[in-house]
Amino acid sequence: MQFGVCAGPEDAAWVKEAGAEFLEAHVQNFLRPMVETWQPSVARADLPLPIAGYNCFFPNDVRVTGPGADLSAAEAYARRACERAAGMGSDFIVFGSGGARKAPDGWPREKADEQIVACLRAIGPIAAEAGVTIAMEPLNRGETNVLNEVPETLEAVRRADAPGVAVLCDLFHFSLEKEPLEHLDACRGILAHVHIAEPQRRAPPGPGMSDYRPFFAKLKAIGYDRRISIECLWDDMKAELAPSLEFLRGEWAAA
Repeated sequence: MQFGVCAGPEDAAWVKEAGAEFLEAHVQNFLRPMVETWQPSVARADLPLPIAGYNCFFPNDVRVTGPGADLSAAEAYARRACERAAGMGSDFIVFGSGGARKAPDGWPREKADEQIVACLRAIGPIAAEAGVTIAMEPLNRGETNVLNEVPETLEAVRRADAPGVAVLCDLFHFSLEKEPLEHLDACRGILAHVHIAEPQRRAPPGPGMSDYRPFFAKLKAIGYDRRISIECLWDDMKAELAPSLEFLRGEWAAA
């Protein structure tokens, strides 16, 4: 298992020294798909740590649900994002984007679900062509009102039936929704990435907090052994990252 952290390439040197094995950067801040021409702020060859993937896919104004949804705009945006990600040697993009996918007031939930499926069906082949996987993320109800739990997210991915699309599990959202670990059983072979944070306060994982071993044991049971990103709220990231990574590696080994 590789452990990394959500951080920008400007932090790569010290993040590597802290023990991270990869970065998960920010689509909008780094890849900048809203602009047609782009040069990375740092060359791939100059990165001390690889950017394995990205989060924060669609901005709020690239709507994928509701009457303002524009599938052609989403496709163009996704194409730029995926091609640029591939050029950086990255292989996944997390589709959280709670604002972009939130169904507007009065908009039928079923119709919003269908729009997300249509979006995945359209952008999946674009991602696959670039060698990138779109990891659809269930988000808690405080952040969005569509695809809040793993089973419904998995169902949307399966209905889309598109290459280049898979599922992500974020322990923070998973815990807020009080999902049972058994929900992960159906994710064997289609779980592309994992986010982790302390369910209380979204703090960095560490001793004296939650017991992560049951979650890690379930990941092992379904054959997941790829990457886990710490995505949390830091008080002092430079002081907290190394102990958090060490703690998580110990929990993984003991699970």
